[in-house]
Amino acid sequence: MKIGLALNLNKASSISLARELAQKIRNYGVSVWTEAENKDGSRPWPADVIMVLGGDGTILRAAREYAPQGVPLLGINLGKVGFLAELEVDEFDAHFERLLAGDYQLEERLMLQVDVHRSGTTINSHLVLNDAVIRTGTARVVELEVTVDEYYYGNCRGDGVICASPTGSTGYSLAAGGPVLLPVLDNMVLTPICPFSPTMRPLVVEANRSICISLPGPRTAILTLDGQKEVSLVPGDVVEVTGAAARTRLVKFKSAFSSDRGSSMLSRRGLK
Repeated sequence: MKIGLALNLNKASSISLARELAQKIRNYGVSVWTEAENKDGSRPWPADVIMVLGGDGTILRAAREYAPQGVPLLGINLGKVGFLAELEVDEFDAHFERLLAGDYQLEERLMLQVDVHRSGTTINSHLVLNDAVIRTGTARVVELEVTVDEYYYGNCRGDGVICASPTGSTGYSLAAGGPVLLPVLDNMVLTPICPFSPTMRPLVVEANRSICISLPGPRTAILTLDGQKEVSLVPGDVVEVTGAAARTRLVKFKSAFSSDRGSSMLSRRGLK
């Protein structure tokens, strides 16, 4: 087995922990590399598993980078919440031998393909695990035209719209009034942000459909990807969102609905 360690290179604590865990892994006779050793972006492929040390932001970034290669991710929480992480740091020793023995499940999560079209040309493409948000860049409303598979859904006047995966449905989309989707579903949810029209409600569609959000003008907007990357949009731009071919594969030792997992998640949120 070969293991990669992904981490937040801007945090000294993450780098220190990566070195510590890398040595533990080598003590088992397992080959390991860390992103801290390859800051130029080169990766000594292949890897059988990527351990992601950090919070949800680090896991989202790792998903975009490693999911296209089909490499499973094991999240080890170093953040404040850790929705996507499977283990806390102090659980590593108890579960590492299970990883080596193959005693775990793989949970596949839908990712979204986000393409930006301008004047009939695709100017950039992105892969996201959580969501794509088209929003106004100012305190003024923006008008967006929404179609699903070329069928007109409506004009949304407000602060913008969110296109979320099941994984992202518990984030910004939920706060904006969208539904919670089970993480293993093959659906997307379109959630308006503070719409003026009471008839513009959240919409759940199959992942094989295409949601297109166009910017008729005259105002500009911003496309935010997984809350981490931004693309400036101009009048006439079209953002197309559909289910991606790539899936994020998460290593799971615990049932998604087990009492110990629920207790752990409550503790992370300071609710227990």
